[in-house]
Amino acid sequence: MYQVKKHMMAWICLLMTSGLFAQGVAQIDYFTYLTQPLNKLGQQVVDARMDAAQFKEVAPLSLSNKVYSSNTFKNLSKANYLKLDLKQLPQMVADKSEYLSLLLPINDREKVVLDLIRVDLYAEGFHVFISEFPNEAFEYDPGVFYRGVVRGKEGSSTAAISVFNDQIIGMFSTDEGNTVLYPMKDTKEEILIYNDKDITVNMPFNCSTDELSNVLIDPAPKSEMAAGDCIRVYIECDYALFQNKGNVTATTNWITSVYNNVATLYTAESINTTVSEVYVWTTPDAYSKTSSIDALNKFRTDRGTFNGDLAHLAALGGQNIGGVAWVDALCSSYKYAYSNISASYSTVPTYSWTIEVMTHEMGHNIGSNHTQWCGWTGGALDNCYTTEGGCAPGPPPTGGGTIMSYCHLTSYGINFNNGFGTQPGDKIRAEVIAATCLGTSCGGGGGCGVPTGLAISGITQTTATANWNSVSGATSYKFSYKTNAGTTWTTVTTTNPTYNLTGLSAGTLYNTRVKTICGADSSANSATVNFTTSSGGTCGVPTNFAVSNITSNSATSSWSAVSGATSYNFQYKLASSSTWSQANVTVTTVNLTGLSPNTSYTIRVQAVCPSGTSAFTSIITFTTLNTSYCVSKGNNSTYEWIKRVKLGTIDRTSGSDGGYYNGTALSTNIAKSSTQTMNYQAGTTGASGTLYWRVWIDYNRNNVFTDAGEQVISRSSASTGLLTSTFVVPAGASTGSTRMRVSLKYSGYSSPCETFAYGEVEDYSVNIVAAGTLEGPRNQILNMEQVVVSPNPFDQNLLISLSSKQDQQVDVSIIDVFGKKVGHSNYNALAGINAYVIETQHINSGSYFVRIESGDQVIIKKLVKIN
Repeated sequence: MYQVKKHMMAWICLLMTSGLFAQGVAQIDYFTYLTQPLNKLGQQVVDARMDAAQFKEVAPLSLSNKVYSSNTFKNLSKANYLKLDLKQLPQMVADKSEYLSLLLPINDREKVVLDLIRVDLYAEGFHVFISEFPNEAFEYDPGVFYRGVVRGKEGSSTAAISVFNDQIIGMFSTDEGNTVLYPMKDTKEEILIYNDKDITVNMPFNCSTDELSNVLIDPAPKSEMAAGDCIRVYIECDYALFQNKGNVTATTNWITSVYNNVATLYTAESINTTVSEVYVWTTPDAYSKTSSIDALNKFRTDRGTFNGDLAHLAALGGQNIGGVAWVDALCSSYKYAYSNISASYSTVPTYSWTIEVMTHEMGHNIGSNHTQWCGWTGGALDNCYTTEGGCAPGPPPTGGGTIMSYCHLTSYGINFNNGFGTQPGDKIRAEVIAATCLGTSCGGGGGCGVPTGLAISGITQTTATANWNSVSGATSYKFSYKTNAGTTWTTVTTTNPTYNLTGLSAGTLYNTRVKTICGADSSANSATVNFTTSSGGTCGVPTNFAVSNITSNSATSSWSAVSGATSYNFQYKLASSSTWSQANVTVTTVNLTGLSPNTSYTIRVQAVCPSGTSAFTSIITFTTLNTSYCVSKGNNSTYEWIKRVKLGTIDRTSGSDGGYYNGTALSTNIAKSSTQTMNYQAGTTGASGTLYWRVWIDYNRNNVFTDAGEQVISRSSASTGLLTSTFVVPAGASTGSTRMRVSLKYSGYSSPCETFAYGEVEDYSVNIVAAGTLEGPRNQILNMEQVVVSPNPFDQNLLISLSSKQDQQVDVSIIDVFGKKVGHSNYNALAGINAYVIETQHINSGSYFVRIESGDQVIIKKLVKIN
């Protein structure tokens, strides 16, 4: 299957004899050979060193004699203090050195060096505005921003440091966790350094996403080339954040330093972002302090237009009411996100958590769902939270969770070094590439932007053409290229965003990159883009090209391998579109996910050989299935209704539901080739005479009930007693969750999509499993779909009802958003339905989680306590 993870091996010989590094930093005053895969930031640092860039050595921080006490911050078990030399900062800001090596003591035994490259965080025309004078730009003196890696961990680290005239703040991430540099509020010369794995509280996360329909194809490969477009982000800071920071400059410094880290995480995913404008509420704002969704909706209403591609409200008011964002909202009218951040000084300064929340919610805007979403290829990506869609949990995360996960609620935690992960990363890259509303350059704010969109075309045996997006303010560009085996770059200067390469060697792999020149200033190099010249010969067209496994939101394409092909260009688009999207893959099977229901797509593929590319295959057009089932109901269920339905663990008794009941939250397993017994019963107000029953199961999961064999029961009866029928599940039924429809009609049999005068329809879910696997693991004693916590929101006591398959002890805990248990009880559950009342008078209003645990099974539900 299509899984692209590109690793570049670097062999670098460095000779370092500076006194800076003789202070105990891994002793690098000898030849060191670095042999590891490089991430994007690491590649930029290595390229700069190979290009003889001069990294200025700075050491404004030293280890303080002050000893950290766990009483200082009650939720931080371990940290150290650093002493900041304030005199160095104004000079660092004024110098704006393109490259820095920052010596950073961690403790009395450990030091690291951060190799950093200056970046331009602000978009062209960046300004700060305040609510008191909303039409006048605030006079703001910006800092200088750097991104890079930890030396010696160029393939497994990221770093982002922001420097202002009186402050330095930032974070770096490695496999050991996220290490934060955070200024103390009352003493500017004092910096707290800590690893956020030493925070002894689970940080809050209540992310509710009002989703838009996904509209774009997925996947797209993660490549060395950035997506080529720039996302400009408008950031608004609420009044509570302004009050916390004390003034406009401090608020802007803080939020832009946070965003430098956010942008660094997106840079590692080959996505370019920049800050277009900051708006600070210096007067009380009107955003809700009790509902994140209400705050988001008002933000969208009040900011119908704004300077940027995405708008983000960073709010400290209404502590811990969560984050919310519309999904897949680029280029739409729903391009807004809300993050209820944390900047408290009474507990640990949760700088890294604020970065996670803003990156997470912005990830929703760009197009990613949570990792526990069942719509990913293969299902949920981790087991950190109850799945969204009812599928089985994913595997335990390796080395911590990823940005779009809820793994902070578990012992795994979230490690920024893991980024978004493969599928969410591919998803957001695909959305950015396909977006038509984005600019092509992130340059601006007085700096010199890095060129984006570098691509190589017209490749022959000896020539090729390089093109990239122009950068505002550029006076020229320096384009560099070399053979992959070589160590010396050939650099040429051009005033146009294009260059024709000549005199190349046939059948040879080349590396290319480009930087911007803005008068006396220059940008960092772009990411490296590789290409191979032709070597002559022919390249066959792929055969046996086909599409299969078509669902409402996915399909699989495959073809036969071509002899001599090194890769394939797979192209896809909406049938109604004239623009193709392309993914270069090295396998002969591609899974397309995130498709729109009932929509036509076209695909084609060509082979890529050392000698060149083949012609494309003939186009295949296919249409995805409809995502929703047809409507069926009774217009009047006063006289006849469905009183009881029982199949497996589904057992529901009710009065009239108004003609239709959606019971798809209730589910039971049915095994292929098994004989199932179903009970059903009518309720009436009098002598209704003969009533007509039909039951359908969508065995092939194509969202219709009209396929052969899907009508499993058809029976008429005048009885109002419990009726019994049996049916056999076909051996060829599709594995997974599907729909069962039960119909009761007066005066004749119904069709599956009929709306009729008298009677009722009920829909349920059944999960089709392989023969012999009907019984689940013995420790799965709770029916997750039949765990009900009510009322929600609640103001007094809670009622928890659950269905247990056997006698077993059940643990119930109520946990606040900081991970602290505020209520706990043990119960002896009996086989069948159990109900428990939990007194909550001692619990303050706010957001909570209820954790229900039995054996190895854990169910978590969100709650809100109101006054």
